Amino acid sequence: MPSVMPSQAVATIERLFPNVLRGNLGGTYSVGQANALQGLVSLVKQIPQELLSMPPDRYAEMVLAIGAIEYRLEFWISRGGSDVLTGPQGKDPVVLIHRALRQCPDEYPPRSTAGLEFISDPDLRESMRRDVGAATRAFENAEWKAVTVLGGAAIEALLHWKLGQPPITPAQLRAAGSAVVSKGKLDKPPKDKIDNWGLQDFIEIAGQLEIIRAETVSAANLARNFRNLIYPGAAKRRAEKCDRATALSALAGLEHVIRDLSS
Repeated sequence: MPSVMPSQAVATIERLFPNVLRGNLGGTYSVGQANALQGLVSLVKQIPQELLSMPPDRYAEMVLAIGAIEYRLEFWISRGGSDVLTGPQGKDPVVLIHRALRQCPDEYPPRSTAGLEFISDPDLRESMRRDVGAATRAFENAEWKAVTVLGGAAIEALLHWKLGQPPITPAQLRAAGSAVVSKGKLDKPPKDKIDNWGLQDFIEIAGQLEIIRAETVSAANLARNFRNLIYPGAAKRRAEKCDRATALSALAGLEHVIRDLSS
């Protein structure tokens, strides 16, 4: 089942219950709105827990509001719907849920996502965490092609960042490029500007400079090979396609790189 983003739930609430836009906490609901209320609860429960990022008091209000709706729905089913629904302390439960979800992001690094504390720039670190999180979330949703592509892209972004950091110098990069060519790992040295490198260039140069371990080079190259399946004709020539196995390989390569850069 695909995940629901907070913004989707917010938009649905505003469409079904336009009164929330007035922010009036005194609203009530009747049995005639039971279907919409049940749909709202079901929608909110499909939002990943990692996206429910809000102050503790807002989260508590939302949980209590959902509980109030569920209790009243059960009451209406078992005993009929002659009364009205109110939320915690008489407050409108739909407004409380709407107010809480408006504070939540649509992107997240899942709890399993590494913190990437080795990146000192907080904005860059958070951006890369979102990229890594996107790959992990795609795996959770069984989006194998997306995982394969995003995993390779995250590996490239991390190695691009690392190879551009001091004390690594352009001279060292050039020397490493000549070395990997002489070893037959690259057909030709990478281009002068690191921004024009390909993923294989980043992997092999990082391995030559011992920024990543030999087994990481192998894992990252496996992820790169599977990522290349997205190019026209590649899958047909190799009789392969993106699936759970290629997705796992992409994440494994990414985790290897993160481990080495963290040490």
